[in-house]
Amino acid sequence: MSLSANEGRASVAAGDLAGRQTASRIGYGTTALMFAAADVVAIVGINLLVSFLFSEIIDEAFDLARGLGIGIAASVAFVLTTQARGLYKPWQVTRVSDEVSAAVVNWTFAVLFVGTMIFCLKVGNETSRLATGTFAAIGFVVIPSLRWIYALWLRRSIAAGAVTGRSAIIIGDEKELAKLTADDMIFGLGLSERRRFVFPADDAPRGQGSAPDTLKSALQFARQQKVEEIVLALPWNDRARLDEVRARLRALPIPVKLLPDASISPLLNAPRVEFGNSVAIEVQRAPLSRLELTQKRALDIAVSTLALTVLLPLFATIALLIKFDSKGPVIFRQRRNGFGGREFTIFKFRSMTVMEDGAQIAQAQKNDKRVTRIGRVLRATSLDELPQVVNVLLGHMSIVGPRPHAIAHDDAYSKLISGYAFRHHVKPGITGWAQVMGLRGETAKLELMERRIEMDLWYINNWSIWLDITIILKTFIEVMRKQAY
Repeated sequence: MSLSANEGRASVAAGDLAGRQTASRIGYGTTALMFAAADVVAIVGINLLVSFLFSEIIDEAFDLARGLGIGIAASVAFVLTTQARGLYKPWQVTRVSDEVSAAVVNWTFAVLFVGTMIFCLKVGNETSRLATGTFAAIGFVVIPSLRWIYALWLRRSIAAGAVTGRSAIIIGDEKELAKLTADDMIFGLGLSERRRFVFPADDAPRGQGSAPDTLKSALQFARQQKVEEIVLALPWNDRARLDEVRARLRALPIPVKLLPDASISPLLNAPRVEFGNSVAIEVQRAPLSRLELTQKRALDIAVSTLALTVLLPLFATIALLIKFDSKGPVIFRQRRNGFGGREFTIFKFRSMTVMEDGAQIAQAQKNDKRVTRIGRVLRATSLDELPQVVNVLLGHMSIVGPRPHAIAHDDAYSKLISGYAFRHHVKPGITGWAQVMGLRGETAKLELMERRIEMDLWYINNWSIWLDITIILKTFIEVMRKQAY
């Protein structure tokens, strides 16, 4: 049987890859252990270096045991947290932005763990607070920086063939295979593609091969090249072909994986739960449990209390500027729908000359004449949102959640967008997943609001306390990167 053009190109690529594999030294599955070991060495090394330098400065004997103890405790806390969140997986390592944010969160946890350990063991008087603080501060720079190094090294090593996965072939139809690249295979499954076998179209003229011929060629290639795994890219609704392929592949004693097709892939982003001996997809999660609500409320109180305490002088300054800039109250109040659709009054610094809260409310637009001079600065920097920390303390809102819209907009969008009302399954937030993904400001087109709602629903279905902390950290970056109006 003659090879198709796709198979011919795959054969050339497979030849190049085979040549690179002979010189490979590191297996794909080994990289996670390497990254974890590198983190341990870095963390312990930082603390030993800081402890040694401070002992030299204050002219005291260097306590190696204490330096090792604090370094090991911090590294174990960090590595176990990172491992539990699946952040050492190679495909995750290459997502630098997520890795950096998660590293900051995990290092914060490690520092808190070390502080708690020092307090519980009652060795605070024997431990230099300045040295420990310096160790923590350096970690906030070094640990996230390592994520950039890991990602850069991994990408280059895979491209050069220094890191390779298990040898595999792909069997499927043209439409499903068109969406699958060699990078998807190595980063997603840890497999190095040797060759792909394409089933002919159902309406292909006679003489261009058949499905049995394709399977026969795949089996022969797998035996000759000692392939370690087979991947199938086929429509799930084609039961006849799936049964045929599975029956033929039983002749080989190697694992076979079936990839989700185009109709199933979107559902697999949702959490999976056990369903007897099978698996169910949670397309809509249950409301937050009491423990989860307690975690979220504790985070809300901690962040909002800290914000009020630290930013109180800024609040007073903004209030005076608003008063001097234009007539009207300092605080803008507007009715919004909160958890369960219950109405509450939201607080913001007034940034416009109007106080709209009726059946029709016009969104702010670029160069909107209603925005005051100080209002433009407040809106561009999102400082107008700061009074909402009071809403958080009162329990109307959360630090993180879907942004609440004016009641007039709620009524309009609930009729136009399917699933809009599901946003009210959690408290609205000062910031949210949609906002850190760049969906801030005016939604002049319905498509923009639909994208924002899609992000909000994803947040609700995938909530975790770690996700909230990550969004809070990303909010600062997003505010600096993109200004609203």
